[in-house]
Amino acid sequence: IPVLKNRIPKPGGWLMSLLTLGYGGDKLLKLEFLSEYYFYYGLFKFESKIYIFNPRLVRHAINKLEKGAEHYLENSPLKNTLLGSSQKYPETRRAIASLFRKTSIEERAAIMMGDIQEMCEKFRGEPNGVVNVTKWSFLMALDIVGHVLLELDFHALGKKQEEMIRAMAVLHKCYALGEITSDSEEFREANTKFDDITHVVLEEALNIDDDTMQRKRLVKSLHDACGFNEAKDNMKLFLLAGTETTASTIPVALYLLVKYPRLQDELRKEAEELLESVMADPTKLLPKIESFLSEVLRLYPIAPFISRQIYEPVTLGDIHLDQHADVIIFTWGIHRSTHLWDRARDFLPFRFLNNSKTSGNMYIPFGAGSRVCIGQHLAWLELRLALAMMLYQFKFEHAHETPELRFVVDWVHAVIHPDKDFLFRVVSTQNETIKL
Repeated sequence: IPVLKNRIPKPGGWLMSLLTLGYGGDKLLKLEFLSEYYFYYGLFKFESKIYIFNPRLVRHAINKLEKGAEHYLENSPLKNTLLGSSQKYPETRRAIASLFRKTSIEERAAIMMGDIQEMCEKFRGEPNGVVNVTKWSFLMALDIVGHVLLELDFHALGKKQEEMIRAMAVLHKCYALGEITSDSEEFREANTKFDDITHVVLEEALNIDDDTMQRKRLVKSLHDACGFNEAKDNMKLFLLAGTETTASTIPVALYLLVKYPRLQDELRKEAEELLESVMADPTKLLPKIESFLSEVLRLYPIAPFISRQIYEPVTLGDIHLDQHADVIIFTWGIHRSTHLWDRARDFLPFRFLNNSKTSGNMYIPFGAGSRVCIGQHLAWLELRLALAMMLYQFKFEHAHETPELRFVVDWVHAVIHPDKDFLFRVVSTQNETIKL
C-alpha cells in the first residue's frame, strides 16, 4: 500500500480505542501491533513521533540522519554525553574509539572472567540456594566497567559501592519503573549524589600514574579530549549503559533456560566441551551459546528503538520529512515482524546457527552504521563468557520467587528492563570452581 501524497499514516480514534482495550497502557505492545498493521507503509506516526521499520527506509535513516537523543535527555544525568547528538564531541568519540575495538576488549577478557567468577562464588554463598541473578549481574557488570574500561577497582561485588548503586537504583525507579518523576526531591538527591560520586571516581582515576600502564587509559583519553566536566558526564554513560545490557539480558536468558531445561542441558554440554579453549583464547566460538544469545537479543532487544534527529528537511525513499521531525527506528518491531522473520514471535534458540536463514533479515540489537553502539564488543564478550561460565558451574531452576517475564521501557534512554528482579534456584554441577 503506497503512502499517498507524502502522508504518513497514523491510528485514528477507533484504532486507538481498540489498542487501549487490547493492551491497556502497554505502549510497547501497541507499537508492536502498529508496526504489523502498517507494515506495507513501512512507517507510521504515533504521539508526534515517526516510527520506521521498513528495512529500506531504516537503512536510509541510519545513513542519512544524525543520532539525536539530546531532546529526550533534558533532565537526565546523561544529557551532556555521547548518547546525544553525534554532532557533539566528535573529538571525544575519536579519542576513545580504539579502546572499544573488538581486539582491545578481547585483550582484557581474563580480567572480565575474574569478575564473572567472583559473581559465581557469590552464588554459592546465597542461603537456600536461591540467587537474585539481576542483582549479582548488575554488580558484576559494574566491576567489569571499572576494570575493563576505567582500570579501577570498584569492588561492587564486595558491596563497596552501595551509595553509587542506591543512586543508580533511584534513576531506574524514575526512568524505567515510572514510580517517581525527574522533578521529585528523591530524584534530585540521587542525581546529585551520582554526580558527586562520579566526580570523585574520575579524580581518583586521573591520579593513577600512567607510567605503570601499558597503554593510555580511557579516562585519561576522555579528559585530554574534552576536559574534566565532559569526561565526568561520559563516565556516567559508561557506568549506566555498561551495566544495563548485562543486568537486563542475563536474567532473561536464564529465565528462558529454566523454561526449557533440555536447552539448558545442551548449552551446558557445549560449555563443558569448549570453555577451557575459550578461556585460553576468547575469540574461539561457542556456536550454540552465541546463537541462543543472538535469539534472545532478537526477540527481546534491550535497546528497542533508535532515535534520529532531522536538522534539515530530508527525503527517505519517497517520504519527505520536515526539519526537526522526531524519527524512531523501531528495532523491536523490526526484530519481531512476521513479515521479515520466519516464526517471528517464537523463540528459536538455534535460529542463528545457520546464517543463511537470517542473512536477509535486518538484525540490529546494537544499532548499525557509523553510530553503532560503541560498547557492543564489551557487551557481547561479557554475555557469552558469563553464560558459558555460569552454565559450566551451575544448573538453574525455577524458584517460587521467580517472576513472570514482563518488561518496562525507559523511553528516555531507549532501554527495556524486566519489571522485577529475577531469582532462581542454583545447583552446583562441579565439585571445584573454575581456576583462572
